[in-house]
Amino acid sequence: MKSTVIYDEGCPYCVSIAKIVDISKRFEIISYDSEEAKKILEQEFEDPGFTFYLVEEDKIYFGDKAAQRIAEKLYRSKILGKTFLKLYPYLSKLFSVLSRREGIRQPICDEERCVVNKENGGVIKRN
Repeated sequence: MKSTVIYDEGCPYCVSIAKIVDISKRFEIISYDSEEAKKILEQEFEDPGFTFYLVEEDKIYFGDKAAQRIAEKLYRSKILGKTFLKLYPYLSKLFSVLSRREGIRQPICDEERCVVNKENGGVIKRN
């Protein structure tokens, strides 16, 4: 199963990452507004929020953790992953303001399934 990136088509930062990821052919990319994305997110989260997601077979990464995991998988580099982790909050806020796409919010992380839950992202075990 390919990992799936769910991204906001109205965010230039997210679109740029999605295009880079799509070139690699290692990921499937789908828009946050698509029926497929809604089905996945509604199945996994009570409130999916509005952020960047990476769906893998056993976990879902969101926000900065999704950006970090994508960088690690795409470039096979933990250093680059950590760089994306540190830059994500600033870049996502900057591009939200520039694109007038306010309202980024993290999903509600179910305590039983939550692996990591931070202000800018997290990881949950899939249902």
